[in-house]
Amino acid sequence: MAFELTGTVKYARRMKGEAKGSGKPYDFFSLIVLDPDEGERIPLQMSSDSPQFKELCDRDQTLIDQPIKVIIRRCLPGTKKDKNTGQETPTVRFFIKKVLFSTAAQPASR
Repeated sequence: MAFELTGTVKYARRMKGEAKGSGKPYDFFSLIVLDPDEGERIPLQMSSDSPQFKELCDRDQTLIDQPIKVIIRRCLPGTKKDKNTGQETPTVRFFIKKVLFSTAAQPASR
Protein backbone atom coordinates (compact mmCIF):
# COMPACT_ATOMS: atom_id res chain seq x y z
CA MET A 1 0.00 0.00 0.00
CA ALA A 2 1.44 3.34 -1.03
CA PHE A 3 0.08 6.79 -0.28
CA GLU A 4 1.15 10.28 -1.26
CA LEU A 5 1.92 13.55 0.46
CA THR A 6 2.03 16.94 -1.20
CA GLY A 7 3.81 19.77 0.54
CA THR A 8 6.86 21.99 0.85
CA VAL A 9 10.38 20.81 1.71
CA LYS A 10 11.62 22.26 5.00
CA TYR A 11 14.69 20.05 5.54
CA ALA A 12 16.74 17.81 3.27
CA ARG A 13 19.98 16.02 4.14
CA ARG A 14 21.88 12.78 3.71
CA MET A 15 22.33 10.94 7.00
CA LYS A 16 25.35 8.64 7.09
CA GLY A 17 27.21 7.16 10.02
CA GLU A 18 27.10 4.48 12.69
CA ALA A 19 24.41 3.98 15.29
CA LYS A 20 25.56 4.69 18.82
CA GLY A 21 25.62 1.58 20.92
CA SER A 22 25.21 -1.04 18.17
CA GLY A 23 27.76 0.40 15.75
CA LYS A 24 25.54 -0.56 12.82
CA PRO A 25 26.13 1.61 9.75
CA TYR A 26 23.28 3.67 8.32
CA ASP A 27 22.92 5.67 5.11
CA PHE A 28 19.63 7.30 4.12
CA PHE A 29 18.21 10.58 2.85
CA SER A 30 16.17 12.54 5.39
CA LEU A 31 13.43 14.90 4.31
CA ILE A 32 10.92 16.96 6.27
CA VAL A 33 7.85 18.05 4.32
CA LEU A 34 5.40 20.65 5.58
CA ASP A 35 1.76 19.76 4.93
CA PRO A 36 0.29 23.18 4.04
CA ASP A 37 -3.30 22.22 4.95
CA GLU A 38 -2.60 21.08 8.51
CA GLY A 39 0.75 22.76 9.19
CA GLU A 40 2.25 19.41 10.19
CA ARG A 41 5.92 18.64 9.57
CA ILE A 42 6.27 15.08 8.30
CA PRO A 43 9.72 13.44 8.62
CA LEU A 44 10.52 11.04 5.77
CA GLN A 45 13.41 8.74 4.85
CA MET A 46 14.68 7.28 1.58
CA SER A 47 17.01 4.29 1.70
CA SER A 48 20.36 4.42 -0.08
CA ASP A 49 19.32 1.65 -2.49
CA SER A 50 16.54 3.78 -4.01
CA PRO A 51 17.03 4.86 -7.65
CA GLN A 52 16.49 8.52 -6.64
CA PHE A 53 18.89 8.47 -3.66
CA LYS A 54 21.90 10.00 -5.44
CA GLU A 55 19.77 12.63 -7.18
CA LEU A 56 18.29 13.77 -3.86
CA CYS A 57 21.70 13.86 -2.18
CA ASP A 58 23.05 16.00 -5.03
CA ARG A 59 20.08 18.40 -4.86
CA ASP A 60 19.62 18.53 -1.07
CA GLN A 61 20.01 22.29 -0.49
CA THR A 62 18.12 23.28 -3.64
CA LEU A 63 15.07 21.37 -2.38
CA ILE A 64 14.40 23.70 0.56
CA ASP A 65 11.05 25.55 0.21
CA GLN A 66 10.25 23.68 -3.02
CA PRO A 67 6.82 22.10 -3.59
CA ILE A 68 7.00 18.33 -4.04
CA LYS A 69 4.85 15.24 -4.06
CA VAL A 70 6.17 12.24 -2.16
CA ILE A 71 4.97 8.69 -2.72
CA ILE A 72 5.29 6.85 0.59
CA ARG A 73 5.84 3.10 0.37
CA ARG A 74 5.43 2.23 4.04
CA CYS A 75 5.45 3.50 7.59
CA LEU A 76 6.73 1.79 10.72
CA PRO A 77 5.97 2.61 14.34
CA GLY A 78 8.88 2.71 16.73
CA THR A 79 10.59 4.77 19.38
CA LYS A 80 13.16 7.51 19.35
CA LYS A 81 15.48 8.52 22.18
CA ASP A 82 15.20 12.18 23.18
CA LYS A 83 18.70 13.73 23.05
CA ASN A 84 18.05 15.94 26.08
CA THR A 85 16.19 13.62 28.43
CA GLY A 86 17.29 10.19 27.21
CA GLN A 87 13.67 9.03 27.32
CA GLU A 88 12.16 6.86 24.59
CA THR A 89 9.22 8.48 22.84
CA PRO A 90 6.86 6.95 20.26
CA THR A 91 7.46 7.85 16.63
CA VAL A 92 6.48 6.76 13.13
CA ARG A 93 9.03 6.48 10.33
CA PHE A 94 7.77 7.12 6.80
CA PHE A 95 9.78 5.59 3.95
CA ILE A 96 9.81 7.25 0.53
CA LYS A 97 9.21 5.31 -2.66
CA LYS A 98 9.47 8.24 -5.07
CA VAL A 99 9.72 12.03 -5.10
CA LEU A 100 8.04 14.02 -7.87
CA PHE A 101 9.25 17.52 -8.75
CA SER A 102 6.99 19.75 -10.79
CA THR A 103 4.38 22.45 -10.58
CA ALA A 104 1.86 19.58 -10.42
CA ALA A 105 3.20 18.89 -6.93
CA GLN A 106 1.88 22.23 -5.67
CA PRO A 107 -1.24 21.96 -3.51
CA ALA A 108 -4.50 23.02 -5.08
CA SER A 109 -5.73 26.43 -3.95
CA ARG A 110 -8.95 26.52 -1.99
